[in-house]
Amino acid sequence: MNTTSLRAVRRTMPLQLALQGGGAHGAFTWGVLDRLLDEEDIDIGQVSGTSAGALNGAALVSGLAAGGRPAARERLSRLWHAIAAVGTPMTWLMTPLRKPGMGLWDDAMPLLSPYQTNPMAMEPVRMLLAGVVDVDAINAPGPNALFVNAVNVNTGRCRVFGPGEHSLQTILASACAPLVFQAVVIDGQSYWDGGYAGNPSLWPLYRSSPKADILLVELTPLERAETPTTAKNILNRINEIASIQGLVAELQAIDAINRATAKADIRLHVVSLPEAGTALEIEPSIKRTVALELFYSLHQRGHAACEAWLATRQGKALPAAADIGARYLGSDQPGFQRAA
Repeated sequence: MNTTSLRAVRRTMPLQLALQGGGAHGAFTWGVLDRLLDEEDIDIGQVSGTSAGALNGAALVSGLAAGGRPAARERLSRLWHAIAAVGTPMTWLMTPLRKPGMGLWDDAMPLLSPYQTNPMAMEPVRMLLAGVVDVDAINAPGPNALFVNAVNVNTGRCRVFGPGEHSLQTILASACAPLVFQAVVIDGQSYWDGGYAGNPSLWPLYRSSPKADILLVELTPLERAETPTTAKNILNRINEIASIQGLVAELQAIDAINRATAKADIRLHVVSLPEAGTALEIEPSIKRTVALELFYSLHQRGHAACEAWLATRQGKALPAAADIGARYLGSDQPGFQRAA
């Protein structure tokens, strides 16, 4: 295939979205999606999201079904304003935006159970989702199919929920942080945040074809320069490492498919908060902050990061894909074979 034909294929291939979880950091994804929706010549394909990524994905797909890109922007904005409104009564216990080490709740959280401290479970989140998410829309198969994942508490296995399986309960399950919320029950099984197994699950985005362009909105830092010493930051890094390992396992599978399958061409694009954010914005405690000021700041950061990614396009082609080996798989390690 010549270069002109290849670019024609790239123009018509939809961009699949992989949306990571990360609490308040999900407002960065809101900004990325807001900017991406401006690009009329980039078709948005299927969406896979975890935790905050599941909330963003459900709002995006609901909006696209209701009225296209303008409605998607409106639903995403409504989601984050609703999160701020629901969380406002608790913000005095949460991490202050400018003093991330001083939140009383943030310090105590590793010692307390949500079964003791949160009798309302996820009901406030359910109420806000009911005003944003169209369950019929997220259950519909098609080009904007939504996938979210959660971890079965009892079996330890990851479950991916797709079209025909969704309810508000599946979105809540994907976003159920174990130390904040009581486990979400679906079909008699208890579920926690999907980030422990896949952040997010990538395989639903290429299972129907070995050719795909996937945009990963990355919220989890692959590296942190400082070794954590407080209980809350140690726990945060444990959670991040679990998230990273799940992502790396999926990318190893993609790398193997690309090398072993003649016609495979699964390309990963990355817009990254750890690369674009300030030290304050990627500080661990910020994830648990509920503040509209912070959400706006992260939205602007995500919008600008997506703008920078899009600026590298040549004509109608998508920007160059990331080097999966160099970025995620430790291509400097013995035994690693870079894809041809």
